[in-house]
Amino acid sequence: MIEMLIGEVLYKEPGKVVINCGGVGYSAFISSFTYSSIAETGKIQKLFTFMKVREDDISLYGFVDKKEKDLFLTLSSISGIGSKTAIQLLSDIKYDRLYSAIATADVTLISQARGIGKKTAQKIVFELKDKIGKLDDLTAMEMISGLTADNSEAVTALVRLGYKNSDANSAVAKILKEKGKNISTQEIVKLALQERMKK
Repeated sequence: MIEMLIGEVLYKEPGKVVINCGGVGYSAFISSFTYSSIAETGKIQKLFTFMKVREDDISLYGFVDKKEKDLFLTLSSISGIGSKTAIQLLSDIKYDRLYSAIATADVTLISQARGIGKKTAQKIVFELKDKIGKLDDLTAMEMISGLTADNSEAVTALVRLGYKNSDANSAVAKILKEKGKNISTQEIVKLALQERMKK
């Protein structure tokens, strides 16, 4: 399998890049995020890759950031979500926002991606929320960066009430999105507990 390419950018366009590695030009499908982040033609670029092999096709997918590749592989593991749909989803919603959307069950945002209806968005959340709910450092930092000191206290309070840290972050982030950032710590905790009781 081809896990990584390091070479000169021969050609790039939205959705595709060609990297010269030792005189061989490797063509890879890319997201709009990777396209905007990739080096100019003639420059050296490192690309994390995934090679999909089928009887009738061999395709290479490239990513500037390994976290994007990891999310691509996770999305592709869902039944009915192939590699092309996954790369399209990552083109319409940057991977860090998509992590957060899955963690907070933001079906509305996910369903805005081309080719992703509400049912498919719900399926993505259902199958991945527990995995994404663990939150990697990037997603946790993104959520926490939007919190005020009082909101951070709400996360701490929920953890003391038995929440896992990741679940507390997800619950607070969801409430902030729905109610706005001026809500009090006491109200956040109250709403989070009420939501938990419904499950």
